[in-house]
Amino acid sequence: MSDEFKLLLKSGKFTENPRERIHTITNPNNSAFSELKVQLPIAYEGPQGSQGEKEYTPEHYFLAAIAGCFFTTFSVVCSNSNFNYKHLEIDIKGYIGESTGVKMMEKIKQNIKLIISSSMNEKKAYRILEMTENRCPLAKSIKSEVINTYQVINEE
Repeated sequence: MSDEFKLLLKSGKFTENPRERIHTITNPNNSAFSELKVQLPIAYEGPQGSQGEKEYTPEHYFLAAIAGCFFTTFSVVCSNSNFNYKHLEIDIKGYIGESTGVKMMEKIKQNIKLIISSSMNEKKAYRILEMTENRCPLAKSIKSEVINTYQVINEE
């Protein structure tokens, strides 16, 4: 049996221009989850605040899902490999293009920085990062090219 995940999306308050609505995402099975907000990107005439979008867009959530999946898969691989780390950070960028004739997220670049204690093996750290990349179910489920760059830092 496969795992099931469920969300409920509701349209935002009425506005004269439907592109300016801010919508909500909730988990109908768990009211303890925070409500998420989502809007159309500014590039598609979504609402604009003083520093860009007012809320996250589907594109932001898509990138968050890919990076979040890497994080959680990394945790499992580390646990199974008896490998402990100090800090993991992912700087992720997505690129929308139309080279296929269809507008889509064509490329995702993740710069992944892993900080380990000096007692941990750096080669093992790189192997674990590569294992994570090969096992991340969301990254394996998409058409987008995912490019990961790794930096492992030994720290006292």
